[in-house]
Amino acid sequence: MSCFWRVFMSKNKASAIMFNGAKKPLTKKEFLIPKKLGSNEALVKISLTTICGSDVHTWLGHRPFPTPAILGHEIVGKIVKLGKNLKFDFNGKKLHVGDRITWSMTASCQKCFFCKKNLPQKCVALFKYGHVKSLGKFTLTGGFADFIIIRNGSFIFKIPKKISDEEAAPLMCAGATVTSGLTEASFSKCNFVIVQGCGALGLYACAFTKQLGAKKIIAIDMEENRLSLAKQFGADYTINSKLEDNIVEKINKITKGVGADYVIEVTGTPKVIDQGIKFLRLGGKYILLGAIYPGSKFTLDSSDIITKCIQLIGMHNYRPEALDLALKLVLKTKNRYPYKKLVGAQCELSLDGVEKSIKLFESKKTTRPSIKPA
Repeated sequence: MSCFWRVFMSKNKASAIMFNGAKKPLTKKEFLIPKKLGSNEALVKISLTTICGSDVHTWLGHRPFPTPAILGHEIVGKIVKLGKNLKFDFNGKKLHVGDRITWSMTASCQKCFFCKKNLPQKCVALFKYGHVKSLGKFTLTGGFADFIIIRNGSFIFKIPKKISDEEAAPLMCAGATVTSGLTEASFSKCNFVIVQGCGALGLYACAFTKQLGAKKIIAIDMEENRLSLAKQFGADYTINSKLEDNIVEKINKITKGVGADYVIEVTGTPKVIDQGIKFLRLGGKYILLGAIYPGSKFTLDSSDIITKCIQLIGMHNYRPEALDLALKLVLKTKNRYPYKKLVGAQCELSLDGVEKSIKLFESKKTTRPSIKPA
């Protein structure tokens, strides 16, 4: 009997930190660990969960959200138990108890109109980890817990031994979101990429586009510490938008009046979109990944899009192939870029630990705080 199975057998309850609504105190709750799983489900002992910006937006009440809920959707864990029909991961690798894994952020039916149109992340019966009410049969649903159940319709990925938990966890949302946008935009070798925002998504965008053939990358942010990190992740030029009076003029100077082939928006604010479109060359592509929250409105001159033959590409959530690509890119470039620096302070799974990690992220003093269960 494996040590992971002995852990499960010796413990019939899981602990979770519950989100009960904005400005309401977190609570700790215990759930019974089910003895029986669905045929395509898995029970996982969580090793590490990283904090995402959307967790902070939820915490602050910036969007409607079902409660009570277990937040957290950037997760790495080890398999404790497998449903009888769950045999292989996304790449056809045999799954075993004790395997270290991550998985798609969403589970889909794979039968509805949108699933058949290759938009499983928009399934009519979508299940999204860390985004659902944790009641009834759906209890262990998020990463701020010590156990989680992987649902039917999820795509599991065995994590290569050379990738650490810290390098893998943020890929479940941040890294895969970036590769999803790049794939949707048919990203190819180019002269200039501009990245608006140098949080985790922006740093992944710098590293991934450089690996995929961008000659020069321009990173824009308001925080010098983030711009310094961007240089470590492949940025050739950095611009502090808080200090620069005319960013469009500076971009034109760097690109010799041509503009960028791609601009990637990962700031989370719509205020940068109008300016971002002005950064593009004729026929350029604007990839929107960050400004997704209600009220994210902006104005623009439609002639900027039409006369410059610009393409606007939006992507929310991702297809499982995006997580596969993110893992492969990190494995290939982990000796070139310091991916571990994307994860900052490590906090315990407790009321104080979760609140501390969220507030640390909000302060921008660390890129991705993490929660580590005992």
